Amino acid sequence: MFVPAEMSEVDIFVYENDIEAVAQTVASLGIMHLLDTEALGDWATGVSSEWAGRIAAYSAQERRLADVMSQLKIPEQTPTLSLQLRPAEDVAPIEEALQQAEASVRVLRDQYDTLRRELEHWELVSKSLLVLEPLSISLSDLQHMEHLHVVAGTIPSENLARLEASLFRIPYTIIPVYHHKYGDLIFAFCSEEHAPILDRALESAFLDPLALPTEYGGTPQEVLAKVDANIKQGQAQLAEIESKLEALSGQVHQELQSLLTQIRGDRAIAEAMSHFGHRGHVYLVAGWVPKSHVSELHTAVDQITEGRATVEENSPYIAGHQHKVPTLLRNWRLFKPAEALVTIYGEPEYNELDPTPLLAITFVIMFGMMFGDLGQGMVLALAGLILMRRWVPQLASMASFGPILLACGAFSSIFGVLYGSVFGADNIISSLWLKPMDNIMSLLLTSIILGVIVLNIGYAFHLINAFRNKTWKDAIFSKNGLVGLLLYWCLGGIVICVATGRHIPVVLDILAPFLCIGLFLAEPLTRMLKHQKPAFEGNVAEVLLQSFFEFFETMINYVSNTLSFVRLGAFAVAHMGLSMAFSLLSQMIIRSTHIAVFGIFIMIIGNIFILVLEGLIVGIQTLRLEYYEFFGKFFSGGGIPFKPLTLPAVKYEIVSHKRSGTI
Repeated sequence: MFVPAEMSEVDIFVYENDIEAVAQTVASLGIMHLLDTEALGDWATGVSSEWAGRIAAYSAQERRLADVMSQLKIPEQTPTLSLQLRPAEDVAPIEEALQQAEASVRVLRDQYDTLRRELEHWELVSKSLLVLEPLSISLSDLQHMEHLHVVAGTIPSENLARLEASLFRIPYTIIPVYHHKYGDLIFAFCSEEHAPILDRALESAFLDPLALPTEYGGTPQEVLAKVDANIKQGQAQLAEIESKLEALSGQVHQELQSLLTQIRGDRAIAEAMSHFGHRGHVYLVAGWVPKSHVSELHTAVDQITEGRATVEENSPYIAGHQHKVPTLLRNWRLFKPAEALVTIYGEPEYNELDPTPLLAITFVIMFGMMFGDLGQGMVLALAGLILMRRWVPQLASMASFGPILLACGAFSSIFGVLYGSVFGADNIISSLWLKPMDNIMSLLLTSIILGVIVLNIGYAFHLINAFRNKTWKDAIFSKNGLVGLLLYWCLGGIVICVATGRHIPVVLDILAPFLCIGLFLAEPLTRMLKHQKPAFEGNVAEVLLQSFFEFFETMINYVSNTLSFVRLGAFAVAHMGLSMAFSLLSQMIIRSTHIAVFGIFIMIIGNIFILVLEGLIVGIQTLRLEYYEFFGKFFSGGGIPFKPLTLPAVKYEIVSHKRSGTI
């Protein structure tokens, strides 16, 4: 916690006969973040390009298999991988198995699609015959009338108005019969002499003609009975094919799921192989491994190769090391959800502190302080629980934010108890601390005190980062370093003395000017500490002018950063005021109408408005305080996440220095 997992660079030298087995072993462990090919130096020149074709082949096979599984309604699960992967040789046997699966499905699927189209045709015919059912004339006579031209068919819905506009020159009648996914089923009538004009207009409107079944003979009512019989027969045949597809799915679902796992595993190994160095008959597998798991990797590689591989471990701090070290965060499970908020800003660098634990604590405290209400907080907590448990499948993609929303709701409820607020009403429970509307100055002062604490933690983190990276000379005169921190304390002490009417201590009168000079001359003093000459790099006047503006900006930031936290109290007061406004409005409506339902309705609408809109605004303001006021003191966010080579269904996570994963 606070510090990412310590990494080691591991180089594995393997003979080509063992490379596939080693690659699968490394991927099965899920603990090595591979180095980019360009970082391999001379070894990169021997990287074979043949793996690119295999990767493409496996990707294509995965898409085809996913299509087959979709047609059979088989979920894309990844069962336990129990076979040795051979990415250089598995393409052909997988292709054979895949073609067999496609052939088995294709026959039934073609029959199904053919029947489905025929059934749709008969259903359209049935709809058209329902219109003609009252007529006692036979269909053959209806289609060969001497003076009337009749056309039936389906036309895109958006073309119907254009069709009617193009027929203004002739008398006609168009009767929409049925609307379906392909458009509108219509009957078009005109006199026989105008038939060519109607036919051309229908063709230009993309009419799909529907031929009435004159071969059956008889009236529309008699033909309709035969068509309905065809529909029932088609539905029965369709159900039979669906049963066969379901039976086939039950027979092959385990085989296809295992095949999908194998394809994904082979593709993962092939992609990894394309990043391995290669010289002659020797491969180089290089990457970052958590230091606590290097021995585990070494043992596994020795076992699979029977001692024929060489494993070297290197520290990331060796001189001349230029590879960027990935960051593997190791937070308590309670703080894990807050990592998403941190990585939105940026991934922590390997050599800087992880702010996740402090963000997890300060975020929910500040949110709760601004959104303090027992009832509304419980609603937020319930919404977070619903997201966490995935009780609403449509919101499953937002499940990762469930714990954050749950925690924010819980702290909102806690501050609601402290404020004595329940859905905006302040007369249901008594406050345990203060009422925001009656103690505005106390609330604002508390907000500033909390802000000062958060800012000082940021300064402390900056100093710790500087110490860990051995850049303490740069940190001494930095605005976020030791001089900046001492000056912030001095100025804060002076402000407190002036505000309380106390005498300013002599030590502050003496120390503050010296700290201002140190901050103003930060660059030359830093160069002197580093024994760099000259002390002023470039034009002295330009350096001093730049130092003046930087010093002025720092002084402004001291004030603005501190006062930014006033919004904690201001939003708490605004939240309480808005909630009380809806509560009073509800009471007024009840008194004026004597109908309690209207007042309850106003309360519900008001609280929904507050929960959605103000909750979103408060969340954004809390993130702003975290990102700009807190993170700005020490956090760069320029790291890269630890992404180990894995096989399907393998996940890697450090919990209490132990690896948990499933293969």
